[in-house]
Amino acid sequence: MTGRTISHYRIVQKLGGGGMGVVYQAEDTRLKRHVALKFLPPDLCCDPIAVERFRREAQAASALNHPNICTIYDIGEHEGEQYIVMELLEGHSLKQRLEQGLLPQDQLLEFATQIADALDAAHAAGIVHRDIKPGNLFLTRRGHAKILDFGLAKLAPAAAGPELSTITVREALSRPGTVMGTAAYMSPEQARAEEVDARSDLFSFGAVLYEMTAGRMAFTGTSNPVVFEAILNRTPEVPAGLDPELSRIVSKALEKDRALRYQTAADLRADLKRLQRSTASVAAAAPARRSRRFAGVIAAAGLLALVVAIWLTSRTRPAPPPSRSDYVQLTNFPDSVTQPALSPDGRMLTFLRGPLTFLGRSQVYVKMLPDGEPVQLTRDDFPKMSPVFSPDGSRIAYTVLAASSNWDTWVVPVLGGAPQSWLPNASGLVWIGPRRLLFSEIKRGHHMAIVTSLDSRAESRDVYVPAHENAMGHRSYASPDGKWTLVVEMDEKSFWLPCRLGPLDAGSPGRPVGPPGAPCTFAAWSPDGKWMYFSANAGDNYHLWRQRFPDGRPEQLTSGPTEEEGLALAPDGRSLVTAIGLRQRPVTFHDASGDRQVSLEGYAVWPRLHLPSRRVCYRIGNPGLLTQASELWTADLDSGRAEPLLPGFRVIFYDVAPDGRLLVCAVDQTGQPHPWLARLDRRSAPRQIPNTETTRALFAPAGEMFVQSNEGNEQFLFRLREDGTERRKANPEPLMEIYGASPDGQWVTAMGSVPGGEAGQAVFAYSTTGAARVRVCDPPCRLLWAPDGKFLYFSFPSGYMSLAATGRTYVVPSKPGTLFPDLPPGGFRSGADLAAVPGVRIIEAADVAPGPTPGVYVFSRENVQRNLYRLPLK
Repeated sequence: MTGRTISHYRIVQKLGGGGMGVVYQAEDTRLKRHVALKFLPPDLCCDPIAVERFRREAQAASALNHPNICTIYDIGEHEGEQYIVMELLEGHSLKQRLEQGLLPQDQLLEFATQIADALDAAHAAGIVHRDIKPGNLFLTRRGHAKILDFGLAKLAPAAAGPELSTITVREALSRPGTVMGTAAYMSPEQARAEEVDARSDLFSFGAVLYEMTAGRMAFTGTSNPVVFEAILNRTPEVPAGLDPELSRIVSKALEKDRALRYQTAADLRADLKRLQRSTASVAAAAPARRSRRFAGVIAAAGLLALVVAIWLTSRTRPAPPPSRSDYVQLTNFPDSVTQPALSPDGRMLTFLRGPLTFLGRSQVYVKMLPDGEPVQLTRDDFPKMSPVFSPDGSRIAYTVLAASSNWDTWVVPVLGGAPQSWLPNASGLVWIGPRRLLFSEIKRGHHMAIVTSLDSRAESRDVYVPAHENAMGHRSYASPDGKWTLVVEMDEKSFWLPCRLGPLDAGSPGRPVGPPGAPCTFAAWSPDGKWMYFSANAGDNYHLWRQRFPDGRPEQLTSGPTEEEGLALAPDGRSLVTAIGLRQRPVTFHDASGDRQVSLEGYAVWPRLHLPSRRVCYRIGNPGLLTQASELWTADLDSGRAEPLLPGFRVIFYDVAPDGRLLVCAVDQTGQPHPWLARLDRRSAPRQIPNTETTRALFAPAGEMFVQSNEGNEQFLFRLREDGTERRKANPEPLMEIYGASPDGQWVTAMGSVPGGEAGQAVFAYSTTGAARVRVCDPPCRLLWAPDGKFLYFSFPSGYMSLAATGRTYVVPSKPGTLFPDLPPGGFRSGADLAAVPGVRIIEAADVAPGPTPGVYVFSRENVQRNLYRLPLK
């Protein structure tokens, strides 16, 4: 294999092999980094059940982003063999280290604390390892402990010698729910083949701790039954001379009754840290025994060595991320707050209270630090973002999305008073001087550039104009010396892009910064201008990163199952404020009996209902990357069983045929999205529709479909046969984003530019028979028809481009003989307009798919809790 290229991974050398397969060191030719490629054994690759479970486990494990968990980057297949791409680690396993002798207690406690912290993060994400043992714990050359094989542990084959497994791999994979693990480290509930939970991992970790203190395994035997008998009935002997507190910790972790065991990894970690602290205090108090003759020389030499070491470390090794135990909570709301900003003197904090992180229907608050009560300053229904203090701290400016998609800056006094519109067509505004501003300005349609001017709008000039006319520079942050800017931008295809560093004098378009390829929503500078900070999603969720200016390597500051959004650096540079929270989003079916959750796990969006087949489809995605391709799932309403519908396919958009026989989906496999047709019952293989690229496709009558495709620099609606033939333009007008088709195929709803070339967009019904388009509502809104065309579903999400995380849907009856209700001139402008329509029904969700009657539908709705915390910086 050496020298061969698998996908975009070039094999460098073989690292090892065993029952879990062969591991190679490889170079990622795209990201220019070295990784580990682990190929599963051939007998597993030939088993479709094993492959499917392998993929599910790898996907779950890849959601974990923690410094003490080996990161999973990718999965793939090569010549029928499944492989996984992981972080390349340098060092040795704990098993290999223990073969050389016991660890000093300070090292033991440090490694154990790191492992407990990693388990806490995994358990918080709902993931149980099930096979914690010394062979799955890795000690790096830099002194870090890493847990290996999260998710893959259940695939571990039977081993010889003292590390025994309960059953073979094939038996486990063919019997869902079967517990796997290594017998000597199993919990009592695993040995009894009972259901496991997070406390099972803690027992296994207790067995590892015992081995680290005693130099021998806690439970041994010549066969599985003998080992299990010891686990269930025997207590291992405490090693002589063991620290009493460490002995207590090990004994509590090894409690056979899990109700008496440590209940969480956080509790175990806390006890380890307390012991670590007390041990360090005793060591520090011990008198140093040095010769008086050389004391001065040694002290001077030691001081010099310390200075040199600190200097070298600061240049070569990133600072450790802040510990969660050092976070200081600043707000305590039961719902969600986000987008913090500090006053110039650092004494006041402003933020938005509302469910969305980009542009939600939220309210502006202000709070005196550290313990002042939050005060609400606005009370309106406008979507808002990016609050910021004026230079004198007397006002708060913020962005408002007003009617017709006008992005304007409003201001409100800190001491209270009526909010006022201040600067139209200006968003993401910040001050870079007493009167000098930096903000985003709409040039045309979606195109937004970064502009600087005086507060009178005089001396205006462009700082950064995105090359693509549908790209948007939304936020910008000037460096303390006024020479550089960090830009947060998005485009129509990828949504959020990596942050961009460029000169403030517009001499260059700049370059991406932060974690490579990671979407970035917020940025900030340290007060001395030496560091750039980012809220970016490197694959698992939005976390905080920093990078030394101008070209240092990105360093991750936060990790785990929660996400961090927004950045406010303290004036002294010693801390930052961010919003930390957790988002969940299930799919729910509603009928006369009430609500019933359909999706069991994951962040689910874009549900579709086909009641005759009793099936619901939906996408499972990363909450921060919903505009990117993700997996399509289906759930049976009767059995409750949920499973991937097209394993291995990454779906951008999909539609289900009215008869429920087929679905069409836009799939991005190679960077170029194409439409595919697939049977909902999976009786035949999916097939790609040739000669067409599209990000959105809908079924049309008579075996046809609608697709949204590029022609030049604009997008149009096309109609074609299901085999890709007879392609023709269905409407001559350009559009931006299609939503749904009428049952007769004569209308397609989509977002488009408003007439006359003015800035802003609206949602129109585009005719496929030559009639003029009809303006139905202003965004943010989405329009779908009921299957019989008798009702229209107007969805108003609580924010712009929010992918309908929250909001309302208004079910409006159409006029007899038509497909539309009575539309006001220019269409509906708000939910209040729709609420006044006779016969309207209101659903408290915006991501809604209609059923056969207004009382039957499916929906997804986000549940989120998020508060502000202060994080120390080192």
